[in-house]
Amino acid sequence: MKSNVSLLRRLGAIVYDVFLAFSLVFFIGMMIIAVFGEIGDLFLYLVTLPSTYLYFTLSWVKGRQTIGMKAWKFQVIQHNNQNITHRQAFVRFILGLVSFMAFGLGFAYQFFNKERLCWHDKISDTLLTKN
Repeated sequence: MKSNVSLLRRLGAIVYDVFLAFSLVFFIGMMIIAVFGEIGDLFLYLVTLPSTYLYFTLSWVKGRQTIGMKAWKFQVIQHNNQNITHRQAFVRFILGLVSFMAFGLGFAYQFFNKERLCWHDKISDTLLTKN
């Protein structure tokens, strides 16, 4: 199957979801500070990554889409049109970070792949489709 979601649509959802993930981390951090008082930087990182990971992976596994993906009207699925697994979500999340941190090369790969998949799509064996 071929992805029918453009890079612009992907990036729109990413921007939307980054703001939501930041808000989630901020809220959780404020609750922890309210309960425990001052926290260190290391502790903040230990809250940020798992919170962000759970937001994305649970959204993908349970409902096929994050809130940003819902706003931009697309979803992530397996090639057999089933929900993705927790393993696929883990691989997709980690490689999505790598794709972004490699100056966006993982996303630019979509232009050179005949199925229009990014690195994290291809390696996690997932696919984005419009609703």
